[in-house]
Amino acid sequence: MRPKKFLTLLFVVIVQFCFGQEYHKLVDTNKLWSVLLINGVNPNYKSTHFIKFKGDTIINDTMYKKVLKAEDEFHNNWELNGFIREDSTQKVYYKYNSAANEKLIYDFQPNINDTFYFTQYDYLTVCGFDSIKINDQYRKVINLYCPSAPSITEKWIEGIGSTEGVIYSGYSLITGSDFELLCFYENDTLSYIDSSYNECYYNTYGVIENIFVNSSFIIYPNPATQNINISFNNQQNMPYTFELYNYYGEIIFKKQIINSTSFELSNISNGIYFYIIKDNKNFIIHRNKLIITK
Repeated sequence: MRPKKFLTLLFVVIVQFCFGQEYHKLVDTNKLWSVLLINGVNPNYKSTHFIKFKGDTIINDTMYKKVLKAEDEFHNNWELNGFIREDSTQKVYYKYNSAANEKLIYDFQPNINDTFYFTQYDYLTVCGFDSIKINDQYRKVINLYCPSAPSITEKWIEGIGSTEGVIYSGYSLITGSDFELLCFYENDTLSYIDSSYNECYYNTYGVIENIFVNSSFIIYPNPATQNINISFNNQQNMPYTFELYNYYGEIIFKKQIINSTSFELSNISNGIYFYIIKDNKNFIIHRNKLIITK
């Protein structure tokens, strides 16, 4: 056996051995992805949407999870976007609708030079393996490229999916637009963020960010580490309510405030959150983002 071919085979065996016993499933209802869509005609036009999996459904005697998509920043408006399943051999299949044929969109146990077709003519080929550290654990990274257009490359991260977005593997081959994975949350914790961006929602057209700031309230520091401070002048001694939400839209902290105060954040994981302040009639009078980094 030639030395180069032997070294390649040895590396594949080492990667499979290191990661094979601690596989992280992709299809999990405790995960959330934010994906950036870049318009192929005008790259300055960008928008973000969110993907999550929820609930079981049976189609033709096969069990799937529902794929939901939301385009608003606070992802309150979820719509059905397809069906997904993962089998015991670490393969992931996706159906665009209940009548469509399922397609193989991932295989997390491939070999070098394995080919994955996304249309009759458009395909990606496995060219190597790598690893990435996520939450203090190393996960397998599968590198792919398009032989007919070598500039088109893609990475599949175990438990996270494609760097193009979890359900958009291969889309750069067949569409005029491009997708990029912005952020990945697991169990309410921000586990991955694209280094080119500092937020998980980016929009230059379409949906307008639902954020407004009441200058009477000053919340600092932002980004925050151990605590945040809320400063305001409450001459009427009126009670207000501060609420902090995670990226699933779930409330994780709530407290009534009357005077300037501070909150400890030691029990809250790193990530991008939303907070609102309501008056005594339950009207939202202040809303913004809060970034927590420790």
